[in-house]
Amino acid sequence: MLRPTLYLVPIGIFLIFFCNACGNKKPLPTVKDKIPKEDITILYKKAERYSSSNPDSLSIAANQILKFGKLYNDHKAIVMAEKYIARTHWNSGNHSLSMKVALRALKNAEKWGVNSEIPDIYAIIGNLHKEKQNYVMALEAADEGMKVANKEKDTISVIYMARLKAMFTQGIGANTKDTALIHRSLNMHLQWLKLAESTSSPRFEQARIAYYNNIAQVYTKRKQMDSAEFYINKAIVLAKKYDQLISLTYSYTWLSKVYDSRGQRDSSLACLNRALKIAQDLERPHREMEIYDYMMESLRNAGNYKEALSAYTRYSALRDSMQILKNVRQVGELQLQYEDQKKDQQISVLGEINKVRLKQTVGALIGLGLFILVSVVMFIQYRIIRRNNAELAESNRKIYDQSDKMQFLMKELHHRVKNNLQIVSNLLSLQANRLTDDDSRKIIKAGQQRIETMSIIHKNLYSQENVNLVNMKAYVTDLLESVMQSFGVEENQIDLNITVDIKELDIDIAMPLGLIINEWITNSFKHAFQDVERPVVCLKLIEYKGKIQLEIRDNGPGFDLNKWERPNGSFGVRLIKVLSKQLEGFCRVVQDSGACFQLEVPIKSSGKSASELQKRARQTSVF
Repeated sequence: MLRPTLYLVPIGIFLIFFCNACGNKKPLPTVKDKIPKEDITILYKKAERYSSSNPDSLSIAANQILKFGKLYNDHKAIVMAEKYIARTHWNSGNHSLSMKVALRALKNAEKWGVNSEIPDIYAIIGNLHKEKQNYVMALEAADEGMKVANKEKDTISVIYMARLKAMFTQGIGANTKDTALIHRSLNMHLQWLKLAESTSSPRFEQARIAYYNNIAQVYTKRKQMDSAEFYINKAIVLAKKYDQLISLTYSYTWLSKVYDSRGQRDSSLACLNRALKIAQDLERPHREMEIYDYMMESLRNAGNYKEALSAYTRYSALRDSMQILKNVRQVGELQLQYEDQKKDQQISVLGEINKVRLKQTVGALIGLGLFILVSVVMFIQYRIIRRNNAELAESNRKIYDQSDKMQFLMKELHHRVKNNLQIVSNLLSLQANRLTDDDSRKIIKAGQQRIETMSIIHKNLYSQENVNLVNMKAYVTDLLESVMQSFGVEENQIDLNITVDIKELDIDIAMPLGLIINEWITNSFKHAFQDVERPVVCLKLIEYKGKIQLEIRDNGPGFDLNKWERPNGSFGVRLIKVLSKQLEGFCRVVQDSGACFQLEVPIKSSGKSASELQKRARQTSVF
């Protein structure tokens, strides 16, 4: 397939820089209004409660915690939110995305010293490896989590990580058929269970549930069904008490094994159906897949090969949908066993089948000549198509190579332009440092910032896949940070509100917009905030009713409208007006508890298409 050519049809640009609280206008609600600081503990408890029962509610709670963490710069909240998001993806069967989020959470926890959450994150990582049957890496993750839990003297986490180590050891033993490892796993479970049973605290009681289930699993593998049933019943009581529904599915699974060993097939299947319903209600596809696997085995043992094959089909569909790399189970044996049950019925119709085959043979001999003729024609067509396909494939290869080379050259071009602009900026900086006249130094500094504005665009372009479109949100954010840095303003010294709903713009549109933003923001920092205790800058860039709108507001003393209307005003004002005209836009300044700059650029101006607008933007000189 040929790589599609990207046609860029930039529509126009509407930027709104909003920089002050409007006098008698009610401010828009923020996350701060929705999540007071004292409510974060409630969110933590909700997320923990939803971790094993309600994936949709867990996702909502996790995202609320993440917003809270970013708003208040609460590192622990960010790490916990990422942990819960990773668990959400794990529960829904998206293991690759879950691992990606878990590793990010681990990196942040280590960077910010949020050590209390590290064992839980390692537990998620270990379980994800376990789902792929990579028990060696799972055991390594459990060891790392245990080290941190011991260092933090977190008894609950120590109990948790010890159980994971025992469970992963059992998994290695089961895969390698090493009975010694399985026996060691049982001893590890029993040893640490004593610590979990040392107190009646609810957290310790909840920790016992998984221990009981894991011990029951080992006993079922060792055919010690009475011991297995003893621990299963203890697990069911606590799982129901604390609403640990996913743990209940494991209890019912091992209980089905006990019934199956005793020949109680109906009870065995009833347990598996209860476990399956819980997994489906919780939307846990991976757990559902595992239960279908056990159900297939139970049905096969009962001699119900047709239902066993159906259960395997559902298991296989779930496994393939989640792209889980497991050993493929043999479906041939189930099919043969199912076919044996129908053998008697097939024998009774063999006579009729033979009669039909005789008629088919006569018809086949008559049509054989026609078939040979059609085959020859099709073979000739096949040769022609194959030759054409080979030529097309070669053409496609050349096109792909040329496209890749062109993309590489464009990225290299943007990279070099960015470097050259940076050199010019540095030269201007050196020249400014040598000047003694303050006015001259300010002029040089302003020119340096304008060059930096253009440099940021080229830096944005060579670092992304599409070398012609500018990511506006990233560009505007980088641009404002650059202006703040040039004036020595830290983020905690200013209230900066940025709203950018336009995703990407062509460089020929984004460049003049960036220069306009730079000029106005620079003017605000120079003149608006000298006597302001807490500067406020609000910027909006959105598309609304066929127009691109830009608005910038600040809470300074306002802008002299005479200077704005004066034809021979300052260079910055003239530059803004020229750039606005280049974009065929309309700009104005409004006084409203500060200065407000507004710019509107129609998507279609005077009947001209967006592509014509871009062409004019390329041809119009700014100066």
